[in-house]
Amino acid sequence: MITTVVGSYPVVFKENEDFFDKIKKIFGIYDPYKYAIEVAVKDQINAGIDIISDGQVRGDMVEIFTSKLFGFEDRRVVNRVEFVEPITLKDILYAKKIAKKLNSNVEVKGIITGPNTIAYSVKDEYYSNKEELIFDIAKALRNEVLAIKNHVSYIQIDEPILSVGIADFEVAKRAIDIIVRGINKSFGMHVCGKVYNIIDELNEFNVSILDHEFASNRKNLEILDRIKKKVGFGCVNTKVNKVESVEEIKGLIKEGLEIIKNNNFISEKIY
Repeated sequence: MITTVVGSYPVVFKENEDFFDKIKKIFGIYDPYKYAIEVAVKDQINAGIDIISDGQVRGDMVEIFTSKLFGFEDRRVVNRVEFVEPITLKDILYAKKIAKKLNSNVEVKGIITGPNTIAYSVKDEYYSNKEELIFDIAKALRNEVLAIKNHVSYIQIDEPILSVGIADFEVAKRAIDIIVRGINKSFGMHVCGKVYNIIDELNEFNVSILDHEFASNRKNLEILDRIKKKVGFGCVNTKVNKVESVEEIKGLIKEGLEIIKNNNFISEKIY
């Protein structure tokens, strides 16, 4: 079974800056987030994770992208949304550099926040309708995917808005298709929350992996055998402060394996 981590990593800043850090500060080239990436990468590798991320440490999942795309001012849309330059590439390459020193077998994935989630998380002061905004965000994110695709094992698209009940699924599917079509790379879509009532719609998305919560939303187990894609099986409960024991986590995984009879868990390379 291949393991990965979904979600942002806590930002840890360096407490004691060394001589070189201070010199970089003087010249305005010091990046405090690099240390946070190092911590995230090392922790994931030390935990035995197979496919790590850069930790997504530069802000929340929406602002990481809106702060770098043309057309946004903070969380306001003030002009047509367009791609400017790669947003996550530098952090991905830095994460790979660190990972290579620690374990050459570890892969790094790309992560983008989906166009639907971004569109529903901002105030639109430019577009006449939500659909146009979503599609332009999708076009911009496709360029981000093209920039990172040769440097990652697969690409995870985070679309938590899809479980909330306000998104138009036909528009959402078209937007995801804008991002992924014709690109020779595996894509997964993470939708947190309760998905047992929307799994038929999620099965229609043009991705090869569906990633959901099963520890913090056990009712999702009821539809596990209806998922037609490879399954990203969320087996750690992020909604509680208590850290589950290894036996608890293994127990949930075994429960999932008993439900899935077609071996749809991600148990082989997906890249």
